[in-house]
Amino acid sequence: MNAVLIAHRGEPVNLPENSLEGFRAVLEAGAHLLETDVQITVDGVPVLCHDPGLLKMTGHDLRVTETSWRDMRELPAGQAEQFGNHFPQVRIARLEDFVVLLGQWPQAQAFVEIKQESLDAFGVESVVYRVLEQLSPVHDQCVVISFNAEVVRLVKARIPSGWVLSEWSERSRVLAEQLEPDYLFVSRKRLPGEDKPLWPGRWQWAVYTVDEAAEVARQLSRGIQLVETNNIRSLLTTPDLSGTPNA
Repeated sequence: MNAVLIAHRGEPVNLPENSLEGFRAVLEAGAHLLETDVQITVDGVPVLCHDPGLLKMTGHDLRVTETSWRDMRELPAGQAEQFGNHFPQVRIARLEDFVVLLGQWPQAQAFVEIKQESLDAFGVESVVYRVLEQLSPVHDQCVVISFNAEVVRLVKARIPSGWVLSEWSERSRVLAEQLEPDYLFVSRKRLPGEDKPLWPGRWQWAVYTVDEAAEVARQLSRGIQLVETNNIRSLLTTPDLSGTPNA
């Protein structure tokens, strides 16, 4: 199952999300596919963070795009509200740090999502340039994804791309055909009923987030190729999935 399961932000049900510790743990457990999020600090440092703010990760009510890396790097990021004091050593990681880790696992692939808040703050071209520059040592292991169609247009000539759907609609289908991304990501909540076909195209389908083995099997059986999960180590050991198509 490691060929179809994507570790969504590492394993956020058990480990601080988007942490190097979380990604290292799932890689050691046999995960081959990772997903992480990138925001940009006020001084231009790409960091692994999903939310616009740092409250959930650090307990400090700061916005990433308004905070310097110098002020951010020593903040505890063990998500104390969720995990208590179990991860006192965890800090926010730079994309640069993630690249080093990925380079130690050459068989792994990472889906790197550029978040809209940073695009709004610093401009699409500037952010894409910074992210691609950071990923250059491991560019053959990376796919840049975004809800923003312009990001897909900019990166697809340099690196594999993925578009994350904000809606399931005819407008989105037409735009997907124009963009021709390598991957289409969609929330399981936005998918149509199983009696409706997935859009045909050159892309692979990825659905997020699915934490139960039975639902993983259902998604794969309808033609989804990749499944993001918050609970990858448990699913990797689930024997019920051993005969699933694409596994």
